[in-house]
Amino acid sequence: MNDIPRSQLFNEQRSKAIEQLLTKVAQDGTPENRHFHNTKGKRILLSGVAVALAVTGAAVALQMPVTDKSSVDCFARAELHGNQFPGGTGVLGEGTRVGEASTQRNRIPIEDALAVCRAMWAQHGLDPNSPNGRAHPSLYDRSSSYPIPDPLTVCVLNDGRAAVIPGDESVCASLGLALKADPSSTLPPAS
Repeated sequence: MNDIPRSQLFNEQRSKAIEQLLTKVAQDGTPENRHFHNTKGKRILLSGVAVALAVTGAAVALQMPVTDKSSVDCFARAELHGNQFPGGTGVLGEGTRVGEASTQRNRIPIEDALAVCRAMWAQHGLDPNSPNGRAHPSLYDRSSSYPIPDPLTVCVLNDGRAAVIPGDESVCASLGLALKADPSSTLPPAS
């Protein structure tokens, strides 16, 4: 055995530096973010984040925007197995867009995923005690007075759709998802 002391490859200081760099790369408007967008793709960043988190044991709350607003997944509890989850998917009707043939059907984009899932909870459409996360139709509350869990957090699925999950912001990372980026956090302060 060799008893020569060696410096640790990843110590606390280095782990913190990696975490800060990854945070700057993921945050819109920073020089690190602009450099990343000019040189590499998002998949490389996500792979790098996963490796850095695994190696350092750090936890970085990765934020991403919702890019697909065609539907929202409303979770009854914080579980995700592949693309299977306990809960339901909300969509806002279908209609035709100006200039398209009347036979062309399109979903209405969902701008407020949290409101859609709160409505689903209020009508007792979700049940955390049910194996599939959905309440039996005979239990639906048409008065919309069923209790809504607090907090509910908007995460972003790998396909870019929103997922609203009971729990605080750490629930996203615990399921391997990004936290929904707050668009107001990227706006400059009002002068």
